[in-house]
Amino acid sequence: MELILLSNGKASGDAELLGYAKKQILTVLERRKATKAILIPYALIRSNYDDRARDLEKTLGIQVTSIHHFDNQAEAIDQAECIIISGGNTWMLNQMLHEKCLIVPIQRAVREREVPYIGWSAGCNVA
Repeated sequence: MELILLSNGKASGDAELLGYAKKQILTVLERRKATKAILIPYALIRSNYDDRARDLEKTLGIQVTSIHHFDNQAEAIDQAECIIISGGNTWMLNQMLHEKCLIVPIQRAVREREVPYIGWSAGCNVA
């Protein structure tokens, strides 16, 4: 199981999202040969889901797609190479994960398929 649990998305003075943990994240992605990730952005408060995905693509150099683009979100998790869960409002994130029936698919992906899980703030809390 590969978990990267972070307290925040940016350190003071960092220009890029997750820049302070970039080396460690890229090591995991390279080891797993992951070229794409599913972003679960439901905790975001004042940001756009697609903007967050683009910011992560710039930092990590892989394709990042927000889960809201998938008709069958549980199936998207079942096929994910990496799962990224953004920070923000933990209560909203938890509610959306339950409403969209994503808790068990995420657990299975991480535990059974050993899909890397990257989460910060609220995304760390739900881990």
